[in-house]
Amino acid sequence: MALAEDAPELNLEACIGFSGHVLGGLKVTPCGNYTVYPLGKMMIVRSLTGGKTAFLEGHTNDICCVAMSPDGKRLATGQVNHPGVKADVCIWDMSRAVRNCDSHDPHGAGVLLSRFRQHLGKVQCLDFSCDGRYLATLGGQDDNTLVVWDIDTGRAICGAPAAQDSALAIKWLNRRNDRLVTAGNYNLRVWQVDVRIPKIHAVDAKMGTVRRIISCVAIAADDSHAVCGTRTGDLLRFTIDRDGIQSCNEPDTVRPTLSECSREKFGRGVRALACVLNAATGATNCLVAAGDGTVAFVNPALNRVRERACELLGGCTSVALCPDGKGFFAGTELSNRYWVSMNMEVELRGTCHHGRVNDVVFPKGCPSLFVTCSVQDIRVWNAKQRQELLRIQVPNLECSCVGITHTGSTIVSGWSDGKLRAFYPESGKLKFVITDAHAEGVTALALAHDDDARPPWRVISGGADGRVRVWSVTPSHQAMAISWKEHRGPVTCIKVSGDNRHCVTSSEDGSCIVWDLERGVRSQAMFEPTVFKSVAYHPDESQYLTCGSNHKITYWDAYDGSAIREIDGGEEGMNALDVDRNGCCFVSGGDDSLIKVWHYDDGIAMAVGHGHSGKVNSVRVSPDGSSIVSVGEEGGIFIWRMPEAAV
Repeated sequence: MALAEDAPELNLEACIGFSGHVLGGLKVTPCGNYTVYPLGKMMIVRSLTGGKTAFLEGHTNDICCVAMSPDGKRLATGQVNHPGVKADVCIWDMSRAVRNCDSHDPHGAGVLLSRFRQHLGKVQCLDFSCDGRYLATLGGQDDNTLVVWDIDTGRAICGAPAAQDSALAIKWLNRRNDRLVTAGNYNLRVWQVDVRIPKIHAVDAKMGTVRRIISCVAIAADDSHAVCGTRTGDLLRFTIDRDGIQSCNEPDTVRPTLSECSREKFGRGVRALACVLNAATGATNCLVAAGDGTVAFVNPALNRVRERACELLGGCTSVALCPDGKGFFAGTELSNRYWVSMNMEVELRGTCHHGRVNDVVFPKGCPSLFVTCSVQDIRVWNAKQRQELLRIQVPNLECSCVGITHTGSTIVSGWSDGKLRAFYPESGKLKFVITDAHAEGVTALALAHDDDARPPWRVISGGADGRVRVWSVTPSHQAMAISWKEHRGPVTCIKVSGDNRHCVTSSEDGSCIVWDLERGVRSQAMFEPTVFKSVAYHPDESQYLTCGSNHKITYWDAYDGSAIREIDGGEEGMNALDVDRNGCCFVSGGDDSLIKVWHYDDGIAMAVGHGHSGKVNSVRVSPDGSSIVSVGEEGGIFIWRMPEAAV
């Protein structure tokens, strides 16, 4: 049998997602035509003119910091890793990535130039020198070391402990490649690097009685001072002049010093900063992004300019100035991307889920739309334009599963508070609520193929308590028609047969049960020593497919419930299955972050898709069979082209 590793690459057409929690993660190239931002463990290069994208893949875990060289030719990204395991720093060729983006080759080779591995657990922050020759990296809390790298040779030049307490931010000076600034918990240091010795030497700034946790640093264009943002929301300005490297017996006569502290504070701390030179006056203003969503300019005296401020949705974590000076891009922790003019006119450029995406579903016979559910919201998307059409928000709750009625008139969803909520798909207004549908949260649901234009129509729901319930829905009320309690673990998936006579449910207790919807009894049961995650019907309903924690995909005979065959789905647990309309192939996704297209009869992997950085929670084949939509733990929505052999 052919191995999945030998299968051709599945073509990724588009990706919707943005890791907005990464501080400073959104970047703009010096040409002003491309934005670069992280999604899980990969970087996305997106053209601002044609909407084309390229993907930079090479990290083994989520990206936590991003830096771009001043000339835009190099990109550096650092990742978070398990405690005690060295975290990677990847250097990318941005020139090649841009060419791949323009040439519709999103996975083009030759983009990853080198990989550095020095820091334990996490790369906290990194930055390029003004000439792009050197890269400074800062380790996380368990490491807390500063290392300077030579980009051309890929070797570490020198390094030292960053501070007595944790260091959180790093920034090179704009006009010299031998000095940089680090700051963090109650410390700010100005370092001098001598690559000939090699040696790195720090001088601590005089902070007096001021004690702040500094989260971000910006350097004035003339290198005269540094502006620092703190977690308490105020701004600090330091003069950063210092003596050169001296012998141990000679005291420092010039030291960095705190010169100003802002009186006004920003809510939820300062997350990002950028120094902006005022061409008319020659003064250096500062662009401040705060955790409460405020973006504002402050003058040289660190006072907020009231008429130059705006409010964004979600805490702002990134600001990236456009090279033409007409505006800047901003990213928020709710995964929204904005373009903001210098007059503070705001335009939303991109949006996506900010938490894990749990489920995806297409309306019947409509490949141009799909619906996803996540933490606090449900969203309707245009599959072709990759744009959000509707957002339904329920604060402080998580939507675990979603479905659409036969005629597309109602979106039904299951939530962590144990309620079933139905919404109108055009307006997003609430249609009805079934309270206490399940005591411990709704974990799965399916809609019978009833004509909801002629009620009653039925909803089948499963809960974390193991119960499976059938609800009869009319315009005036919703009533429970049947309740079964045979599963001993959470119900993970429900599928209804085409004739509405049966439904099959899978559970974490290692059982799949077929229920007779007409008589209200169990008609069949299948058992395996595994945690079942998904179940699917073959289109002719002669077989079931199941997958679970045992890494296997199992074929079952629908007549007597016996296992027919078993294939190895991957190296980790399998979470999602969907069979195409013709029954020629099926798609799977699992904890290994891979999307696989399988030939149904042969059980051979026809194509494998790499893109997700977390486990895949759900996959769906479009009604016309031309594309696949997958959603994952990292919050990304990936749209894949179905292989020609499977269409």
